[in-house]
Amino acid sequence: MFNRHKKGMEEAEKVRYCKCTHCGRELLVSPKAFSVNCRYCNQRVCIENHLIETHHTITNIETSGDVAITPSGHVRAQLHAGNIRVEGQVFGNVTANGKVQVAQHAQITGDVIAGKLEVKDGASLHGFFSIGQPPQT
Repeated sequence: MFNRHKKGMEEAEKVRYCKCTHCGRELLVSPKAFSVNCRYCNQRVCIENHLIETHHTITNIETSGDVAITPSGHVRAQLHAGNIRVEGQVFGNVTANGKVQVAQHAQITGDVIAGKLEVKDGASLHGFFSIGQPPQT
């Protein structure tokens, strides 16, 4: 009996929650998954984390995971993620379901929508901000 209960607890620890970037509903996924189909809207949901260390010019980055831009990172894209940490430069709108962290000497040129915003002294922000309410999808 104990072994079965222990195994059930181990299985429960092997899942995580993420939000669909299309319909906003919560999904239960494997921690090893990179993407899933939303069971509610049947759209593909990317759930992997992104680390940007160089120059990226693309249309957008959309994930339920986290996005981190290192000091040498330079992004020209729309960002939509669970949490976003900026230590480099971002040119484009930024939307986070959770927190946006802007490090010292980092730069964001674009609108920011997030539940929380943390800005260090020396950071540069240019745009409009909507903080405190989760983004509407």
